[in-house]
Amino acid sequence: MRRPDLVDLPPAPAGVESASADDIPRLASLLTAAFDEAWDVDRVRRDLIDDPSVRRTLIIRDGDVVVATASARVLPSDYPGAGYVHWVASDPTRRGQGLGFSVTLAVLHDFIAEGLLAAVLETDDQRLSAIRVYLGLGFVPQYRDESHQLRWSKIFTALVEERLRSRRDTCRTRDRTGAEQQHRR
Repeated sequence: MRRPDLVDLPPAPAGVESASADDIPRLASLLTAAFDEAWDVDRVRRDLIDDPSVRRTLIIRDGDVVVATASARVLPSDYPGAGYVHWVASDPTRRGQGLGFSVTLAVLHDFIAEGLLAAVLETDDQRLSAIRVYLGLGFVPQYRDESHQLRWSKIFTALVEERLRSRRDTCRTRDRTGAEQQHRR
């Protein structure tokens, strides 16, 4: 996905900070939980903290717990003039609280501070909640392979179906609540 420019962003969110060496074990735990794959302190160091292409790893914490993260990465030979949003994660028990939005937005503001003009990211097709956040932040699909058009068609269909299912559930809840209230009268 690509955000073709970094203008007209919402204000930078409060409560986002740079990860420190002390946060490495907490990042490993968060990334393991969010991606259902093994992250240990060595992988966090290798893929985030010590990787020279990663300019900064940002976190949101609740007390001593790291509840969201995203990294600002720069790969000028692959994405000239653009920053790469890298390893966005939020605590699965706190999804829906806007943490992914906030930490991704903070990375975009980091790119502006570095003088970058655009942003890119990659995600998995099944991460519909994340894709919804990225679309809301102005990212658009990129068709870099001939299979991408069909994949994005399926993603958009799944997003619409998810939205319709949510609306139906809301209507059913309202209908039940209304019927219960009338029954009590």
